[in-house]
Amino acid sequence: MKLIASTALALSLALVAAAAAAATAPIPYATEHVIAEGDSEAVIAEKAAKVLPRPNQSAWMRLERTFFVHFGVNTFNEVEWGSGREDASIFNPTDLDARQWLRAVQQLDGKMIVLVAKHHDGFSMWPSRYTQHSSAASPWRGGNGDLVREVADAARAAGVKLAIYLSPADLYQLRTNPKNPAGYYGNGSPKLKSTIPTDPASFSSDPSKGRRPPSGFKSYSYEVNDYNRYFLNQLYELLTEYGPIHEVWFDGANPDPSVPETYDYAAWYDLIRQLQPQAVIMGKGPDVRWVGSESGYGRTTEWSVIPLPTSPERFHWPDMQGDDLGGRDRLKPGMHLWWYPAETNVTLLANGQWFWARSKQPRPVTQLVEIFYASIGRNGNLLLNLSPDNRGLVPDDQVAALGQMAEIVNKTFATNLAGGARVTTDTAAPGRRATAANDGKLDTWWEAAQGQTGGTVMLELPEPASFDVVSLQEAVDHRGQRIESFAIETWNGSTWVAAEQIASDELTTVGHRRLIRLNSPVTTDRLRVRINGARLEPTLAEVGLYKQSVDLLPPTIADRGSDGTVRISHPAGGKIVYTTDGTAPDPASPVYSAPVALPKNGIVKAARVQSDGRLGVIGARNFVALSPAGWKVVAADSEETAQGSNGAALAIDGDSNTYWQTHRDADLKLPRAIAVDMGQTHRIAGLVYLPRQDGQLNGTVENFRFETSEDGVNWATAVERGTFANVRNNPDLQEVRFAPVKARYFRFTALDDVWRNGWTSAAELSVIPAEPD
Repeated sequence: MKLIASTALALSLALVAAAAAAATAPIPYATEHVIAEGDSEAVIAEKAAKVLPRPNQSAWMRLERTFFVHFGVNTFNEVEWGSGREDASIFNPTDLDARQWLRAVQQLDGKMIVLVAKHHDGFSMWPSRYTQHSSAASPWRGGNGDLVREVADAARAAGVKLAIYLSPADLYQLRTNPKNPAGYYGNGSPKLKSTIPTDPASFSSDPSKGRRPPSGFKSYSYEVNDYNRYFLNQLYELLTEYGPIHEVWFDGANPDPSVPETYDYAAWYDLIRQLQPQAVIMGKGPDVRWVGSESGYGRTTEWSVIPLPTSPERFHWPDMQGDDLGGRDRLKPGMHLWWYPAETNVTLLANGQWFWARSKQPRPVTQLVEIFYASIGRNGNLLLNLSPDNRGLVPDDQVAALGQMAEIVNKTFATNLAGGARVTTDTAAPGRRATAANDGKLDTWWEAAQGQTGGTVMLELPEPASFDVVSLQEAVDHRGQRIESFAIETWNGSTWVAAEQIASDELTTVGHRRLIRLNSPVTTDRLRVRINGARLEPTLAEVGLYKQSVDLLPPTIADRGSDGTVRISHPAGGKIVYTTDGTAPDPASPVYSAPVALPKNGIVKAARVQSDGRLGVIGARNFVALSPAGWKVVAADSEETAQGSNGAALAIDGDSNTYWQTHRDADLKLPRAIAVDMGQTHRIAGLVYLPRQDGQLNGTVENFRFETSEDGVNWATAVERGTFANVRNNPDLQEVRFAPVKARYFRFTALDDVWRNGWTSAAELSVIPAEPD
């Protein structure tokens, strides 16, 4: 009995000692940490600060500038989402030149191109052994075309890395597709032992029978159903036949949720790791996350260390769209801390359009430049989409817009004005001197002394310089992400003063790169970065100072106001010339001196006259709809005027910064309608809906009805049930066309909002005039 008691006491003491040792043991750097019950705030912060990226993530983060390319059968039908019922014969580009695509990418010094190898329609852009619905069935290149091969060769020649997007959704393989009755998607097949790559002739009869792998690669075995076997074989082709692949891009889109299919992500991930271990898996995967919208704007507080409710091996990687993903309030016991950086995907075409159509136009150059700062400058990588046309070429207007954006960005960052500065600090760890923050190397860094969660780094320039962009980079590859708040101050000759940043730039997180723009250029020979809060000893790998190339910016063409006029401005001031008929302005064009009247639709183009008389970059804005001047709301069955100024009239005020919203706490049901009197009869052929532009999706309409009337009493339905496709991810201007009708009144009815919460909102509503007969 004494022996048992003695043994129990010894075991108890050993457990206490082990717990004490664990509590005092140093926390190592690792790719994952788990927050334990009883961890103090300091321990939680240290664990979060000591999560490091994996090597493939470090390489990916340093790319920063990357490109998407959407091209396929949708291009020839001029739609965003296909049906899976397209005839392969429509795919026949006459002048396709992947080298031209890469020349466009190189304008912005793009480091990687993500090719859409298969979109949701299921048409494979390479001659896959596992489907008849591919480029081999098209007349392109006499049935011998392989887009993946051509892009891979062009990328390799240009020194640009290759990545692949393979849509998990596949409407061609949908079991309900009459075009392919034997489709695998959702066919209810059992899981069978499958050798990857599978012998195509034995795909269904004996999937354990494999085909010979390419030289240097092996076969793998998985227990999967028909569709997952199909997907794995297509992945295998793409990952073994086109050279190194650096990113595999998945999304969660499902155009037809009525047919269920379970994706075997674990098998997909395993195959990718086996075949291309250096590749990051993006979106529905463990390496890179979607930033949460397709607007091009990252969060001003963007953490790369994300708390997961379970281990990464068991996590399902849903879209993360919250405002705060990694702040201290999110770090709770049981959470697994994981490096999961953001990728910001966005279209070069306006209104969130991914595929080319002849009516689609590029975004304004000023917006593209803004997106550069709001993505790369907010601790994320930029993934900018190009949309080749039905010739197989990136159209001239996209090339021109990208070139103008690239010229502005490249000229801005061509010279680091901090070069040659003397760098000092008030605190430093041994071997981590302040000079390392200005040596052009991300693998050396300044670090505050042990126990310090703040510190100041001061730059003394060789001579005064004028700058308005401050670039900061933490040593994330070696010390994780730590900085929680900071300040930028400049010396005015007698004292330190805060440098005023633009309103949208909060001085919180830094991460791989943070670009802070100032309200106006500051001229000084001294600047200091003061770290006010950090999870552990803060680090800075690089500090840079730059001057924006505002002279090259095109003029800003503002929203058309409720009075039907358009204002034009330029940050550098000066003389601006413009046109309203879509033609390019020249030095003899009208000089802007007052708001320009634009009662109907039209394309406004403007350019600033340079000091030598030449015109700068031309800015353009296409106003597709009628002006709301003189319009009035005649009926709205709900509007929020008690808890906010969101009356129905704001839907037709010409201001994209205001919006109509239905009651916040009452009437939470749809449908909801608004009716507008345009004051006179117009011949119209479409509608325009602009969702609220404040970054929130509450009330954003997904499905709608649109009616017209000449007298406000008798109504005709122009669109019975329309859908703003992908508006949840692209809350940008939506255009819908219909057969021309005469109308003085229109009624817009929200049938469903994106969150199904019963709200309705609209920043702007208008109509598109019909073309003259």
